[in-house]
Amino acid sequence: MALIIGPRQMKPHLDTHLLRSILYVPGSNLKTLAKAPTLKADGLILDLEDSVAPEAKIQARQNVVETLRQTASGNRCLRVVRINGMQSDLWSDDLEAILPGKPDAVAISKIESPNDLDILTEKISCPVWAMIESPLGVLNAFAIASHPCVTCLVMGSSDLTRAMKIPGDPERIGLRLVLQQTILAARAAGIPVLDGVFVNIQDTDGFINECRGGALLGFDGKTIIHPRQIEPANRIFLPNADEVEQAQRIVNAWNAARNQGEEICVVDGRLVERLHADQAAQRLAKWEMAQKYD
Repeated sequence: MALIIGPRQMKPHLDTHLLRSILYVPGSNLKTLAKAPTLKADGLILDLEDSVAPEAKIQARQNVVETLRQTASGNRCLRVVRINGMQSDLWSDDLEAILPGKPDAVAISKIESPNDLDILTEKISCPVWAMIESPLGVLNAFAIASHPCVTCLVMGSSDLTRAMKIPGDPERIGLRLVLQQTILAARAAGIPVLDGVFVNIQDTDGFINECRGGALLGFDGKTIIHPRQIEPANRIFLPNADEVEQAQRIVNAWNAARNQGEEICVVDGRLVERLHADQAAQRLAKWEMAQKYD
């Protein structure tokens, strides 16, 4: 039975970390593994799955564990390991190999129901990032997001596009419903949700447009595949200077109103209530966190 989490049972989420840019790093590429922690991505997904050839899996595990041991847990850059899917015969060996490195989370591909996750609770204690990559995964997204071990949802938009037989479209019209449904599931469960990758690393304008669209939909950030995508993602999934200034005015006006015993005020001609002040405070907190990161 799926665990239902109501408003008073919200799981703790990643409030102490920004999730604007989460960079996939092939576990078989030693040069990339060495460089990735020095970049300004908010997190790394050290990959043992799609980017690693079958004959390189064992060595990739060793590489990833070494990278985990050389990077400190709890720093500004999250260290997540994507293991092979539970449909394969590799995932258990992946876990056994990488858990001694103490990753911040484990990402698991092609999760389609909470039952896929139950077996993990006996093997791991670290958080799980569940990848939503199939139509069934989308339909079960809230039940997956509500699982006790899941702290983040990650869109696998390339696999979803193929599974739904949708032609390539820069506006992602065919994916719009499943993107929104997954975001809704994450919000209802009280956890973050990340947009899928943009595969054309030469198309900077296309990447920027997709980031902007994802931010408007409500994603917390974007998974990326190349260092040149870090800066645009970090910039777009953060309030800009005008938004920060407006948020500060809202918080100041609200605090002044509260000191006078009022529950509403007007800023720039717009009515401000407690929920608007809370939203503004969240924007400011995100901005301030980014100043420490960047």
